[in-house]
Amino acid sequence: MQITGSILFPLLSCLIGTRILRDTVKIRIQLLLPFALILTGSSIYFSFSTAEILFYSAFLVGVITDAHSGEVYDCSLYVMAPFALYLFYGTRSYIAAIFMLLIPLYKGNKKLQFYFGEGDLWILLFISMAYGRNVFYTLFYASGLGLLFSLVRKKKEVYFLPFLFLGLLISQVEKINNIFGI
Repeated sequence: MQITGSILFPLLSCLIGTRILRDTVKIRIQLLLPFALILTGSSIYFSFSTAEILFYSAFLVGVITDAHSGEVYDCSLYVMAPFALYLFYGTRSYIAAIFMLLIPLYKGNKKLQFYFGEGDLWILLFISMAYGRNVFYTLFYASGLGLLFSLVRKKKEVYFLPFLFLGLLISQVEKINNIFGI
């Protein structure tokens, strides 16, 4: 079941993401397949549990919609929430409280809303619930990848969710975390 789920759920996520966007934007396959393949390979290599595969797959739907339209649709957040809560009971990391406190601050600050999407904040909350302090590793790696991408592509604005996704996968590698000593 584990390997089948590792292959099936990322592909299903790509189909759902493209289905959500079917009438709004043109889907670029070159943005879909690398993320699905990376998730499939990572879930097999790191032996993700079924809950983790489903969490990442729901995350992948948000990545696809964000990469294509700049929006994180609520359906991916609604699917991620129960898996984040399930994984929270395994880790019991209360770092999630920091991100819970940021949500009301975000809603009250128009300047912050201009620079940071609300979907990103919810995703960070779910990552902190599911993986605890790995949310800080994730944010570090995602910021570095996003900055590198914006410098190479000479863009002033990039959609952050694909980089959060990759940052979360990178944060699963303890050896990389130890190199940076964070």
